[in-house]
Amino acid sequence: MKIVFLCGSLEPGRDGVGDYSRRLASELIRKQHEVAIVALNDRRITAVYQGSQASNEIKIPVLRLPAAMDERKRFDYAGDFIKQFGPDWVSLQYVPFSFEKRGLPFSFSNHLKRIDGNFRWHIMFHELWVGLYGYSNFKLKMLGLLQKLIIKQMLSAIKPESVTTSIGIYKKSLGWKDVNLIPLFSNIPIVTPHPVQSDRSGNITAIHFGTFTSSLEDYKRQIDFLSAIGEKTGKTVCLQVIGDGGAYKEKALEISRQLLGKENVVDCGFQSEESVSGYMLKADVGISRADYALFGKSGSSMAMLEHGLPVLLRGDRPEDDMIGQDFPFKEQLLYIDDAPKDLKKNEPVYFLNQVSDIFLDSLQEKDKEQDPNTLILVTRP
Repeated sequence: MKIVFLCGSLEPGRDGVGDYSRRLASELIRKQHEVAIVALNDRRITAVYQGSQASNEIKIPVLRLPAAMDERKRFDYAGDFIKQFGPDWVSLQYVPFSFEKRGLPFSFSNHLKRIDGNFRWHIMFHELWVGLYGYSNFKLKMLGLLQKLIIKQMLSAIKPESVTTSIGIYKKSLGWKDVNLIPLFSNIPIVTPHPVQSDRSGNITAIHFGTFTSSLEDYKRQIDFLSAIGEKTGKTVCLQVIGDGGAYKEKALEISRQLLGKENVVDCGFQSEESVSGYMLKADVGISRADYALFGKSGSSMAMLEHGLPVLLRGDRPEDDMIGQDFPFKEQLLYIDDAPKDLKKNEPVYFLNQVSDIFLDSLQEKDKEQDPNTLILVTRP
């Protein structure tokens, strides 16, 4: 199968969807498929780049188009590249803010429609519209309504034969006739060989990887929960913060220092993928700023889970089960209203292999539907 992924940016370590696309592409190439990636709105470059990028020691053909370039010209470049590659599928990895800085790519649908070729469209919705879940003020509601309209226009314009997303609340909200769920995998490959685990019997090492949110009171409750585990087990809780952390990083660090002690909080800053993996493999628990409804779309949360860490989510344990019984990391999830207990760490899991198979199956099912000679057996529970 030949596939072209479309995303916003391909700057390694600086764009989660770009990292996702590159890792998935490398795994598909490893499985003998032909894959290329086009970054349609790359804010990290100033000139067109056509070459390759590597993931898991596999080279992927890429085309990176600078955001400063005229939009129509960018899509002309993309259309020519796709036509030359000759894919069976073009897979749009959609996040509204990837393609327009305000999250309002009004002309996006029309430009996509101009891309010609004997291929079929697939869309993976990594995000939908703001205000879909949780608190939303008037400004966010209006932005969300516009983003929802843009998505409807896009679906109508290119009529994708396969639509997927990563979490149940997105599937329900899309309202499209046929949406398949594809779980995310880690955006951090597990480094091999694994680093040696030092003897830290007197410490609990917690790790935060990703962006802090404005919900600092919830974050304080997460640190309080870990402190309670430390008191119960007689261990010192040490926190390592990895990545740029976003606008609320300094406030979150101050909360951490007040509760854990200044000497027990380390700001590790931006790190390479290999280094981040090493930190996770040596840690005891991960902190996610997502709650149970949205953590499944968080590459950093999935990275910690795949590295075997129990992961502390934001908020209380839910009464309803939105993630389902089949979610493979369910037993690793912690909530701040859980009783303090010893932390259990699992062996790392190479989840990308499974997810790539689910992705291929979702496309191959559509191939079978297109073949009039294929008999499809439908069973009902």
